[in-house]
Amino acid sequence: MSDFDFHALILAAGQGSRLGGTPKQYRQLQGRDIWLYAVLALASHPSCRGGVIVCPDGEAAYHATKLAEYQLNHWTAVTGGAERQDSVKAGLEQLLAMKPKAVFIHDAARPFLPRDMIDRMLGLFNQHPTEKTDRKTGKKTADHNDIKAIVPALSPADSLKTVNDNLVTGQIDREQVIRVQTPQLFHFDTIYELHQRFSGAGFTDDSSLAEEAGIPIHVIDGDPRTFKITTESDWIMAQMMVPAQTMISRVGFGYDVHRFEHPADTDKRTHIMLCGIAIDHDQSVIAHSDGDVGLHALTDAILGAIGDGDIGTHFPPSDEKWLHASSDVFLIDACRRLAENSGKLVNCDITIIAEAPKVLPHRNAMVARLAELTGLDQHAVSVKATTSEGMGFIGHKQGLAAHAVVSVLLPVSGMEK
Repeated sequence: MSDFDFHALILAAGQGSRLGGTPKQYRQLQGRDIWLYAVLALASHPSCRGGVIVCPDGEAAYHATKLAEYQLNHWTAVTGGAERQDSVKAGLEQLLAMKPKAVFIHDAARPFLPRDMIDRMLGLFNQHPTEKTDRKTGKKTADHNDIKAIVPALSPADSLKTVNDNLVTGQIDREQVIRVQTPQLFHFDTIYELHQRFSGAGFTDDSSLAEEAGIPIHVIDGDPRTFKITTESDWIMAQMMVPAQTMISRVGFGYDVHRFEHPADTDKRTHIMLCGIAIDHDQSVIAHSDGDVGLHALTDAILGAIGDGDIGTHFPPSDEKWLHASSDVFLIDACRRLAENSGKLVNCDITIIAEAPKVLPHRNAMVARLAELTGLDQHAVSVKATTSEGMGFIGHKQGLAAHAVVSVLLPVSGMEK
């Protein structure tokens, strides 16, 4: 183990063109971006004092938001460059103000980073310090900077051949070859100076700069689990390696009510919104938004299940931004909040309480719209209706109300941060 601290630099600015589709660093493993696995592996180490995530152009704000969600207050996001070396240089320049002693440089596409690998690299970096005497004070201190660069590496298990035009032309002695991985650990001032000196040289591996400068590169045993996701088969392997999360079921309840008012022109027909469907009616709903009691109740039910306030918390009626807003917006936002907490909506059950309008003629359309908004199958969506048997303000056709109940699944650890 090390007795000094380090900073981290995670490279997530690539496009992942060989894998295709969504850039690989943003693919989801158990509801979490791949790049977050690498960040959390290093950030959770007790010797880590902060770091930088290098991201594609236009994505810095997204990464900064994610870092804040996980309370990584000593981490920042910076935009990368056209080539890997450009991105590392940008990250190192961002780190400079933090005055790091050592820096781990790691590929975001390597999500599985065992703690023991970090410990072994730090242990070697801190090994056999020499004694240094301050000429002014005469005080003796340990100089940990004898080792400037450490890389993890694996020996190839297969025979290695050279090829030309799909024909074998020779063989390579595998005893003389290693497969270098990341993270790579460097004395910060050393690797910073090398990236300034060799800026734009096109190196695809940071230890190559140390090699070019004649700086000894120390090697430790790598770990097969720290593979880089490059191809579709790598992606399948990564999905197999992530343990399935144990989920817990939660229930949420929502209720909403709105009064009716007659239009100024009593002969004019109007409409109300119910569960995302416009229904002709002789009265309109008094509301700041479109007054959809079904969607409002369902939104509150989802927010209640994840313990995230209510519809008024996130969309206050005092904000003119939501005047006449479609309630679709509120429900979609609640579903997003559920997904961000690795949750899954299992089913929803809505009961409309009204003397009029009649719900039955529109129920199928309501179910289809709710399924579209929530991502549920239609068989997991229920819409029912009842009356107040002429009693109360609803019974006197002065308004309508809705109850909603949802079941959700969340990770057993609760809402992750």
